[in-house]
Amino acid sequence: MSNVIIDIERSLPAVEAIPESYVPGIAGRISSQLEAWSGKKEGDPSMLDTLREYWSSVGWTNWGGDTDIPWSAAFVSYVLGGDFPGESAHRKYVQRVIDEDDNAWRAFSVPKNLDRLKLRPGDVLVKPRSGGWGNSHGAVVYRVRDGVAELAGGNVSNTAKVEDEIPVDSDGRPTEGMGPWLVVLKRPGSALSVLKAAGAALAMLLAYLGLRGANG
Repeated sequence: MSNVIIDIERSLPAVEAIPESYVPGIAGRISSQLEAWSGKKEGDPSMLDTLREYWSSVGWTNWGGDTDIPWSAAFVSYVLGGDFPGESAHRKYVQRVIDEDDNAWRAFSVPKNLDRLKLRPGDVLVKPRSGGWGNSHGAVVYRVRDGVAELAGGNVSNTAKVEDEIPVDSDGRPTEGMGPWLVVLKRPGSALSVLKAAGAALAMLLAYLGLRGANG
């Protein structure tokens, strides 16, 4: 099988370590979208505004309501938001993560680094899709609990839902192969680093306010 994601995975090296990753608020954002889609399909008129928001997040501000256009990459881009390099196709955001030195994300080969991989909410997994060299699909790790990492995706059976579960240990390490998922995108960081940064900012603010009070 010839596919762009296979080619990309082959180009990615084995690494000594894969960093911890953290996407603030991702579980809540995915949860709200899954709740909105519960019991609904893409053809439901009530979901057109939601789909329009997805497309707008990747620059398609004039989307005309054609639900035959695959929207799974737009879903991933929307729920991640922030500094994720959102695109209308999975292969495009993967390539941007690889090519753009100044973005906050990094790409890793899954097969070459399986024993060093820990899945975290917000990680993006990408796999080939049948039908052509450029076809691909991606999903976001929604939650890691009860021995599985739950992957949420859009345009899956014409809706958004948890589409796959990957068995993991208590630290998020896959306990078996990850099947067709070949590339993982991670945003290096941790909740602790965010708290430390927030604490430092608060300390600076308090010091500033104290200095102003002393000079007042």
